[in-house]
Amino acid sequence: MTQDELADLFGFFRAECRGCDIVSRVNDLGLCEECAGKLERDLIRERDWDYTVSAYGLTDSRREELRSQVVAQYGEKLELMAQKKSADRKSKARKPNRKRSRKRR
Repeated sequence: MTQDELADLFGFFRAECRGCDIVSRVNDLGLCEECAGKLERDLIRERDWDYTVSAYGLTDSRREELRSQVVAQYGEKLELMAQKKSADRKSKARKPNRKRSRKRR
């Protein structure tokens, strides 16, 4: 059985990658091998252990060790995922003024 036949058997298919827009073999999330690796590293950086394959079955201390290795090799900055907004930042959206809304009634 060829490598392409094995890939088709395990759910890989040719399509446009959702991460880089290049047509290649993608996984079930629609990501090529390079973007899937970026996502995995981002999940590790964010300590999102429920969704990362690499941390499956590891103890908490080994997970933190894995995270420190990823940060040392690839840096702290996320590669594929959007940065989560900090709860400390105030929203720039303005709330309606109560006095104005009462006057209009």
